[in-house]
Amino acid sequence: MGTGMQSILERNDLDELMALAELADRDFTAERYQPIVVGTSAHSALAAEQSAAARAETESRSAHKLHIPRRPPWDASTSAEQLDAQEKASFLNWRRQLAVLEEEEGLYLTPFERNLEVWRQLWRVLERSDIVVQVVDARDPLLYFSEDLTGYALMLHPTKTSFVLLNKSDLLPEAVRATWADYFDSKGIKYGFWSAFVASEAQAKARHDAIAVGLEGPSATEVLRHFSQLLGLPPSGSSNGGSSRTKVLSTEELLGVLEDVAREAVEAADDDDPRKSDPSRRFMVGLVGYPNVGKSSTINAIFGAKKAAVAPTPGKTKHFQTLNVSSTVCLCDCPGLVFPRFAASKAEMVAAGVISIDRLTDVRAPVDVVAARCGQLQLEAVYGLQLRHPVAAIAQSGASQVSTSGSSGVSKTGSAAAVQQQQQLSAGALLLRALARARGWTASSGLPDEVRAGRQILKDYTTGKLLHCKLPPGSEPPGFAPVIAPLPGTVNSMLLQQGWQHHHQQQQQQPVARSTVSGSIAAEQQ
Repeated sequence: MGTGMQSILERNDLDELMALAELADRDFTAERYQPIVVGTSAHSALAAEQSAAARAETESRSAHKLHIPRRPPWDASTSAEQLDAQEKASFLNWRRQLAVLEEEEGLYLTPFERNLEVWRQLWRVLERSDIVVQVVDARDPLLYFSEDLTGYALMLHPTKTSFVLLNKSDLLPEAVRATWADYFDSKGIKYGFWSAFVASEAQAKARHDAIAVGLEGPSATEVLRHFSQLLGLPPSGSSNGGSSRTKVLSTEELLGVLEDVAREAVEAADDDDPRKSDPSRRFMVGLVGYPNVGKSSTINAIFGAKKAAVAPTPGKTKHFQTLNVSSTVCLCDCPGLVFPRFAASKAEMVAAGVISIDRLTDVRAPVDVVAARCGQLQLEAVYGLQLRHPVAAIAQSGASQVSTSGSSGVSKTGSAAAVQQQQQLSAGALLLRALARARGWTASSGLPDEVRAGRQILKDYTTGKLLHCKLPPGSEPPGFAPVIAPLPGTVNSMLLQQGWQHHHQQQQQQPVARSTVSGSIAAEQQ
């Protein structure tokens, strides 16, 4: 098909048919005068009709079927042609299993990687690595974390440990990081908080200061000073925003943690493991994650120079690459992969930045998601708007809610029909129109350019200018969003309501079972 290493998340029906035919090594001959009409909207209509509770029950029952493709067993006697045929057959069978989930179970899957060549890169990274680091977005870690990938790594080798690297942790208040630390501790998962952006910015500022005074390069002390300033910490603060469990790691600290985890994995192997007999061998750290979670940025921050291509378009890295960080550590970077997951809508994937925003034309649904999560007060503070109808408070039901109790806030000169029409608009639609009018963005039809406004809102949400953080399962409410603009350096010290703080202190004295965080900043901060 000529796709090579191009990431493919979605295809039309014809392209999908031809791709599966190529995997199955089959050809098709057209039969004239025998038309067959196939409906393509059955599963989406069914998904819309199912209640959330029924869909959740079905997803739970079928969760064991939703796994990533495995590489067929092979050894030195397997020829390249045999392995290629086995991999294609195994991948085709995996694709068919997912199709059965959608068609027979009536479940909706998020867009996922459909190119076998990309999955082959993952297989090679897993086989080479001593440990597997899953880079996730700290604002919603479980959306990007694959438990099945952890299990697959252990299948390859019982000591192939997994490590969760929560990137963009500078966008989380310290109290929110504490809830996730409790969650991962309770699951026995190794983790670390990290911000590739802050690490890179600190290096750049320290390098600029060094050049200004005629030095060849910045000192580690200067880099750490800028690192603390960017996080909004005191200059003398070496805790990087919390306890040892919740601190945002610096570059040196991250490398030390990864090396320690890799060394433990190798030392736990059997005595006859060939890795133990090679003293000059570097620890191999595999980096895996979704597009746009910051894998390449993490590598750049570690090296302090551009070693992997970085772009706002998801899926920039096309082939796995090995990079020697030091005399003891080597990074093995895998191309960004979108794993199959159950989802209520494609809009959530767009809001997460997994699907490219620049080519998006239907912006209302994902903007509805953003508006519902961020809340009216934050949206007004960030964009300087006065929204006429309240935008839904964050994460109440996952859908935006607009008050229809009256026409307060609407001009008295407006017609009753106009008032009724505005009340029927979703929170996202109201936000799109308000922002487009405020910025003077007009489409060729003379109406507000909602597409341009929507892309801007979605990009702001992806970069953290608009902030919403998911909390561990069982939290009520399920997310946190500030009621003020989350300016750089202010997020770490954001205070949560005292009721939550008392509850969290109680949880630290007993096993973590349930955590609760308020979705608003303390009143005294306003």
